[in-house]
Amino acid sequence: MQRYLSIADALPRDGIEFVMPACDWRGFESAPLPASSAVVLDFVSVLSRRLMAQGNLWPDLVALGFWLRPTAVRSHLAAYGSAMPLGLSFHLVPSNVPTLALFSWLMALFMGNSSILRLSQRQDPVQQQLLAVCADLLAEPDWQAIASRVRFIRYAHDDQLTARFSALCQLRVIWGGDRTVQQIRAIALAPQARELVFPDRRSLALLSGEGLALLSEVELAMTCSRLAQDISQFNQQACASPTTLVWLGEIPTALRERVYLALAEPFLAEPSWGMTRLVNCQLAVAQGAASVCRMQKGLTLLRRTHEEGALTVGGGVLLELNVLADTAEQALALWLSRGENIQTCVCVGIAPARVHELGRQYPATRIDRVVAPGQALAFDWFWDGQDLLNAYSRCVRG
Repeated sequence: MQRYLSIADALPRDGIEFVMPACDWRGFESAPLPASSAVVLDFVSVLSRRLMAQGNLWPDLVALGFWLRPTAVRSHLAAYGSAMPLGLSFHLVPSNVPTLALFSWLMALFMGNSSILRLSQRQDPVQQQLLAVCADLLAEPDWQAIASRVRFIRYAHDDQLTARFSALCQLRVIWGGDRTVQQIRAIALAPQARELVFPDRRSLALLSGEGLALLSEVELAMTCSRLAQDISQFNQQACASPTTLVWLGEIPTALRERVYLALAEPFLAEPSWGMTRLVNCQLAVAQGAASVCRMQKGLTLLRRTHEEGALTVGGGVLLELNVLADTAEQALALWLSRGENIQTCVCVGIAPARVHELGRQYPATRIDRVVAPGQALAFDWFWDGQDLLNAYSRCVRG
């Protein structure tokens, strides 16, 4: 039997800011709850309602609340009846997606794990509102079993503090770029501890002119709006945000223009993004990594001059690739033969099921998620090709 001993006295105190709950390590319980426990499911049900009640001012919180609907959660958890918790999980979470920290915590909580989450020192208003909603809920007597098993903290970059948390956890979860993953992976874990990493990934949109031409005016407007949302939300900083447009086959000029105008619109709302767009564009050109193929209000399109190296995006900078063939499906096959490594593929004018089906013939191309427009940034139980609940738990065979 795995034993879980109290570690509160071993946890560092100096240099730690306790964000939520706003207390120190007193009362922190590292021993887990059972996976899919009733108290957790009831807590998440109440949390879902409170998030959906946040209204139009906080759409990201409403979206998270909708995803946490009790029926959907219970239905998915039913497949993990033999799961057991790992114990203490330690999460290192960046600030580029404000709801990511809560998502990572809930994945651990569903499987019964206690959690320590290190947040970025950069504070985001959406994340602060989300933490405030959770803090209010965790202050209620009904949820003390959960409140005692989580701490959201901040501390400056400090390898010694990270090493102390890493030595005590049974699961370390790293959300961040390649450099962050490499730095933290150099810090030792306990021999039986597990590590889950989410390094730099890129996402794109496949656009079929044939499919787009078949859409009605209303359907085309809705499709373009949803793609624009996928690209612009979080200012292109989420790993699932498409940063490349791949045009499959011949695309009528008027259709391209319609898509460009829709994609540019969200980036006009924030004046500072214009400077971001200009800097990123000039940097790519100065480094010889790309050339400019189109500039318009709110949008700059680049074409790679070589395949190596990552380009900085944000503010409305997109890469563009044209794959020419007699049909869109032939163009898709040509693109799949390139051997790409893609996190999320948004299918525009082409069925996601068809991309997935044809992609099986090209195993050198790795696509972890194939979605319709508007779904790129949706929460998912599977991420980067991994079953998250399985990764956050262990399975005992009788």
